Amino acid sequence: MPAPIRTCPGCGFENAPADADCPLCGASASFQATVVESEAPTLIAGLAPGAPAGNFAGHTVAARFQVESLLGRGGMGEVYAAVDLSSGQAVALKAMRPATEDDPGREGRFRREIAALERIDHPAVPRVLAHGVEGAAPWYATELVRGRDLRQIVRESGPLDLAQALWLGAEVARALAAAHAAGVLHRDVKPANIMWADDGAIKLLDFGLARGEAEDLATLTRTGLVVGTPSYMSPEQFEGRPLDGRSDLYSLGVVLYEALTGRLPFQAPTPLAMALKHKTEDPPALRLIRPELPPWLERVVLSCLHKDPARRPASAAALAAELSRAHAGPQRRRLPSGDWVIEDESAGADWSLVLATSGERGHWTPGLALRFEERYHKLASITPPPGPGARWTYRFTPWPAAEVFRRLVDYEEDSGERRR
Repeated sequence: MPAPIRTCPGCGFENAPADADCPLCGASASFQATVVESEAPTLIAGLAPGAPAGNFAGHTVAARFQVESLLGRGGMGEVYAAVDLSSGQAVALKAMRPATEDDPGREGRFRREIAALERIDHPAVPRVLAHGVEGAAPWYATELVRGRDLRQIVRESGPLDLAQALWLGAEVARALAAAHAAGVLHRDVKPANIMWADDGAIKLLDFGLARGEAEDLATLTRTGLVVGTPSYMSPEQFEGRPLDGRSDLYSLGVVLYEALTGRLPFQAPTPLAMALKHKTEDPPALRLIRPELPPWLERVVLSCLHKDPARRPASAAALAAELSRAHAGPQRRRLPSGDWVIEDESAGADWSLVLATSGERGHWTPGLALRFEERYHKLASITPPPGPGARWTYRFTPWPAAEVFRRLVDYEEDSGERRR
């Protein structure tokens, strides 16, 4: 008789044998787990006119909030348009739907969302005006945000233009910086949770999966939950490793990739297949999909998507600063190997990469594929030094998407061998 199967607590693998460690991530066979997604943005007028109202419609909550209509339903609750009778302000009131046997931790996540929002002070994060319990349902009220979420915008209008993407990315990064400074990880950064409000403001929504940095995913797996949205989860989320703010930066990197290209970096039919891609595959270069993007932006987005958190931007604040600063003309920097790299940060640059080396790389020949800082480049031309003390110059173009690698060199490995 075959051994029973289980859902792995570490990565969501649905066919892990019950009597052995998970073959994907090595998690223990001791626990049953379920992948839980945050289903929808919480503060969006997303239902069609005439959608049936929930239990709060038409009621006055806490003798203060007059509930008018149902705006939307999410993974944990329902969101209503209401009026704050004390101020006349339009507000959004979110009420938790009853917990079920399949999701007994819903109330805990709902209360953590309230606590997280109360700790974060940033214009891009909705401010909690009040909270309480009505009947048996916990609720909270925030400012009402009207607009469209990023998922709607990209699906209906296609990729953002460069200025829009930079503005949105920097604003979300600043909101994450404020959350991380308050000790809160969002853990579900995705287009559906990013609102472009009618007044032009950017809002980061749905902190229902938020946790403190000291609370790693192992805490959740003891209750059988692996949380997140697989298309946007970092490799360490799938693996159940302790998380810090760089996990949110990975998710924001996926968001920026999609906002700039109109597609996800990875496509897969199941959470398991998606986990394997996030853990093992490199995303296609953005400029292969959208050649007019500036090389520096491709470099920044792909740095967010590095498998190793230590090689992602140091912080959300650092990422916001990079997305906000002016970039123009060639930029030169010295590498640990002693080589110089020259990158043209203007849009439409002819070269994706220029390397100036102190010695000839005799094994580098035109057509070579070079892996450099998580991107692939094709060696197009070689210029010998014009005189004593000058350097060899190697110019690269982006690697063509349909072309097969015939000879691949990893820059870091190659440079390490030369130093030995």
